[in-house]
Amino acid sequence: MTPAAVSFPLHAPASKRVGIMQPYFFPYFEQFRLIAACDLWVVFDTAQFTRKSWMTRNRVLNREKGTAYAAVPVQHTGLDTAIRDARIDDAQDWRGKLMDRLRVYQAEAPHYAAVRELVGDALAGRHETLAALNIAILKRVCSHLGIDTPIEVASRLPLELPAACEPGEWALHIAKQLGATEYRNAAGGRALFDDELYMRHGIALSFHEHCPRRYATGSFEFVPDLSIIDWLMWNDHDTLRAWLE
Repeated sequence: MTPAAVSFPLHAPASKRVGIMQPYFFPYFEQFRLIAACDLWVVFDTAQFTRKSWMTRNRVLNREKGTAYAAVPVQHTGLDTAIRDARIDDAQDWRGKLMDRLRVYQAEAPHYAAVRELVGDALAGRHETLAALNIAILKRVCSHLGIDTPIEVASRLPLELPAACEPGEWALHIAKQLGATEYRNAAGGRALFDDELYMRHGIALSFHEHCPRRYATGSFEFVPDLSIIDWLMWNDHDTLRAWLE
């Protein structure tokens, strides 16, 4: 099924690089680098929800175990539940538990107070769904980092998508309808995509390469690719802005 052309009220340059990803919970720094490199970011909330994934949890430091999960509980869902329909289980005090997890940083992380406030602000809304929460987190952190890439949500766009297709083709259908000239994906997913297929539809395919960084973590052993929370705790704003480039 070939989607029909759709007009969007999006103010974008003639050459438009689009990125698309599921809504993750306080994702790691590389996702924000990818967002900053795009002209438009689409939250793919119509995909199937997966429990015990980066959608519901991420890692922060832990004194005894090295790392621990900061997580949000989700009500029981069926196997065919879309991410947008996964509802948060607010019967649990998961916000309080998450904030307690952050106390491990209090004695040493130079930006503990500011980051604790940022996390609290991001969690403050009474979001009913996981997608709504993760989108709010994404926008709050992007604002803090000075990333001005417009963020759209797939379920709120008038997209015409097939009932099913290959994993690497969802982005093609979305990017084409958004008038993209380039689609950029994290390099780890390279095997899912067909270069020639995208080119036949007038879209260049590019891949965002991971750029490993190390930073001081006090008396803790450094652990790569933790949640953005960890990066914010130890690094000042100017450093993170420079790394976004």
